[in-house]
Amino acid sequence: MAELLSQNPFIFIFIAIFPVWQFVKRVTDPTYSKNLSPSPSKLPIIGNLHQIGTLPHHSLHFMSKKYGPLMLLHFGNVPALIVSSAEASREIMKTYDVIFADRPVSSVSRRLLYDMKDLSVAPYGEYWRQLKSIFVLQLPSNKTILSLFPMPLLEHD
Repeated sequence: MAELLSQNPFIFIFIAIFPVWQFVKRVTDPTYSKNLSPSPSKLPIIGNLHQIGTLPHHSLHFMSKKYGPLMLLHFGNVPALIVSSAEASREIMKTYDVIFADRPVSSVSRRLLYDMKDLSVAPYGEYWRQLKSIFVLQLPSNKTILSLFPMPLLEHD
C-alpha cells in the first residue's frame, strides 16, 4: 500500500482531501441539519432516485411505512419533502402555507417567462395577488363564453 501511494501521489491527495471536502460540504450545505425529517440513505449524484421503482407510488408507500409520514428525499440534487399523511398535509397547509406557496426558480422560467412575471411562475406575494385578481376579473366565465355562441336547436324524434 505504501508503494502504491508513493508511486501515484494523486491517490494520496484524493485520500487526504476527500474527507475534508465532505466535511466542508456538510457544514456549508443549507439543507444539512440535525432537525431534518427521517430519510433513506442517498447516493451522491442521483440522490434517492435509485430507490424509486417502476411504480413510484408503491415505492413511496413502502418508504413511508418505514420512515414515517414525513420523509426528506433527494431527486438528484433537489430536496423534496414527501408528506404521506392526510393529517400532516392538513397541518402543513394550515400552518406553513406561505412557506410552501412559492414555485421553484429556474433559469428557463426566467428566460422564457419574462423574468418570472407570468402568473404560472410568479413568486407568491403582492405581485402574484394583483395578477390573479386581473385574471379573475378580466377573463370571461364559462357562462359568458357560451352566451356568445348561438345554441343549436335540438331535434326531437
